[in-house]
Amino acid sequence: MAKVLHALEAGEVTEELRSELDRARRDHRLRHAEAQMVLPDPVAETASTANRHLGAMYGLLMRLDQGTARQGESLDTAWESFDKLWDPLWKMRHVMRVDLGITPPDQDA
Repeated sequence: MAKVLHALEAGEVTEELRSELDRARRDHRLRHAEAQMVLPDPVAETASTANRHLGAMYGLLMRLDQGTARQGESLDTAWESFDKLWDPLWKMRHVMRVDLGITPPDQDA
C-alpha cells in the first residue's frame, strides 16, 4: 500500500502496480476467509477489525487512483489512514501471541 501511495504522489501508478495491489488484496481476502474458520474468537475479532481497516484503505487508494475520491479524501488523508493501520495490526499481533501463550495476557499491546 505504501508503494501505491508513493506512486500516487509521483503520478506514476502503473497497471502493473494496480495489478500487484489487487492480487495482494485477493490473496489477503482468501487467507482471511480461511482463517475465520479456524481462529479462536478473540483472534478472529481482531483479524476482522484489521481486515476492515485494510479494506477501507484499499478502497481509498482505488478512489484516489481513479479520480473518484470522496469529499475530504486526499493523499494526506490516505497517509493518515495508512499510519492508523498499525494500531489494529499490532492489536491483532498481540492477541495472537496471547493465544499462542507467547505473551502474557496482562501485558499491554
